[in-house]
Amino acid sequence: MADLFTEKVLSAVASVKHLPREQIAADSALQELGFDSLDTTVLLFELEKQFQISIPDEAVRSVRTVGDVVTGVARIIAGASRDPETSAGEP
Repeated sequence: MADLFTEKVLSAVASVKHLPREQIAADSALQELGFDSLDTTVLLFELEKQFQISIPDEAVRSVRTVGDVVTGVARIIAGASRDPETSAGEP
């Protein structure tokens, strides 16, 4: 499951920057892939839509690599599944 999850995130990164998926690894720096703030925002919206989650603004500030994105999204999903009273899509 983790491999499929990671692959989905890596594919989303590739899609946003129109790069071949093979060029992207978990340790790839977003800046080295050509991400600017707009690209990062587009990526986060794509991940929110794909995984039906809400990514808080403060979580974005520390994201530097693709691996950071994978870890952050996994934490949000894990937190949402443990808290049945909070919907991941609500603010």
